[in-house]
Amino acid sequence: MRPKIISCRHITRSVHYNEEKIAQQRAERLTAANMLKPLEQLSREDIQRRFERRMQLNERVSTSLHITLNFDPQDQLTNDRMREIVHSYMHEIGFVKQPWVAWRHHDAGHPHCHIVATHVQWSGDPIDLYNIGQNQSERARLKIERDFHLVTSEMKQQQRERERQMHDPEAPHRLVYGQEPLARALSKIVDYVAEKYHYTSIEEFNAALRLYNVEAYIGRPGTKLYDSHGLLYRALDENRHYIGRPLKASFFDSKPTLDNLEKKFAQNLSEKLEHKEHVEVYAMYYLLGKPDNIAKVHRELNSEGIVLQIDQDRAGTVKQVTYVDVRNKVIIPGKELRTECGAEAIQQTLERHQLRLAFEGTPEYRQRQGLRQGPRLRIG
Repeated sequence: MRPKIISCRHITRSVHYNEEKIAQQRAERLTAANMLKPLEQLSREDIQRRFERRMQLNERVSTSLHITLNFDPQDQLTNDRMREIVHSYMHEIGFVKQPWVAWRHHDAGHPHCHIVATHVQWSGDPIDLYNIGQNQSERARLKIERDFHLVTSEMKQQQRERERQMHDPEAPHRLVYGQEPLARALSKIVDYVAEKYHYTSIEEFNAALRLYNVEAYIGRPGTKLYDSHGLLYRALDENRHYIGRPLKASFFDSKPTLDNLEKKFAQNLSEKLEHKEHVEVYAMYYLLGKPDNIAKVHRELNSEGIVLQIDQDRAGTVKQVTYVDVRNKVIIPGKELRTECGAEAIQQTLERHQLRLAFEGTPEYRQRQGLRQGPRLRIG
């Protein structure tokens, strides 16, 4: 979980931003606390009026908080689960008695929510925000990651390093924007993937590039780039959002233009077919047991040198899956394997994962856990 706290001078603008996302069908109200009406009865005017009246208790305070809680794509969170996390977070940072509203957004490739709050208390005194990000927020993050079994930044870093070592000791590191000159970082990655991996389509080539936060972009049909058979390479952030300036394919030493890549597609087919069964066996092994933990499936496949990539639409439905065998340098789309390894199987795994998380949030589950942890008590 990655919290981000921003101090904003106009709380009505923050409310307007989130409410407009609802109008665009890209967000929904998730939960609220200490408002004067239940969540389902609140209007935009009610929310703004509540904040404005609280801030009128101390006219010297002109700022409010706009908090974003970002989760890893592997954290498949239901709305109920995210509500629990938001309430826990606000409690841990000392805002349990403050009015605030949270919205869940659906405009990115990872689960996240926005929270708007005022730090003016009912007495008129403001809550001290000094170092709240480094102190209270960081403590809250660590506690919530542990209590809710979320993917941590430390786990992600270890996973990236394992992936890099499984690829090749000479493999480049994943691109992190700003750590080194962009052209140099892109050159290392693009030249390596173009030479080492066995891909038979631009989609498969991109699956390998995404391991390093890079994308080959051919443009949309009808654009000049697409019609000219051009190709750009651009950096991605951890949420697969384009960042920085793209570079033309002709810039790189290996000259990975679309024409040159297409010449390799047929040549690479034999390598792909040779290792296809290897990928299918491991995918079926870890999916046939109907697992209810998608993060565990990722880890188990990673231990075999296979990275599972899942592409979902905004509603969270799995559109396609891709298996990248980083040891043998081949990419196998799930649609080319048995149905037990395809998008439908992964969708069912995600749904079971969500059901399990929903059950873990029930009083019945917490009661059973309490009994298990009690002295000399067992549940068989």
